[in-house]
Amino acid sequence: MVFSKILVAIDGSESAKKAFTKSLFLALKCNSRLDLLHVVHCELGGDSATTFELIEQLQAKAKIILDEYRKEALEKNIPIEVMLKQGDPAQIIIEIANAGNYDLIITGSRGMSAFKELLLGSVTLKVIHHVHCPVMVVR
Repeated sequence: MVFSKILVAIDGSESAKKAFTKSLFLALKCNSRLDLLHVVHCELGGDSATTFELIEQLQAKAKIILDEYRKEALEKNIPIEVMLKQGDPAQIIIEIANAGNYDLIITGSRGMSAFKELLLGSVTLKVIHHVHCPVMVVR
């Protein structure tokens, strides 16, 4: 199976870094294009200055990570597009994945306990159940 267009969902975690590394390997083997996505999720309500500052800080950190990953892919001559969105991570990933005609989605596993996963649901599980292409979960 050839994966020509791969969506990589990252969140700054160690498992997301491993997912990105795996996506580089596959992109080289399959001559793929990577679309790298980071979704800033802020659960604080209201419209206070503190909330907006927090969102700006999270976006600034995400931009640094995305830029580092973009440079790493370009050094390997892998075409890459980066996206920074804000909202519910699972919902945004699902919307982009289903609209983008991807051959594969790669994401990390955060390693939630079974109990927490049952109560909260994980982003990865939601994505797996609502996208129309294969999903690779990297630990």
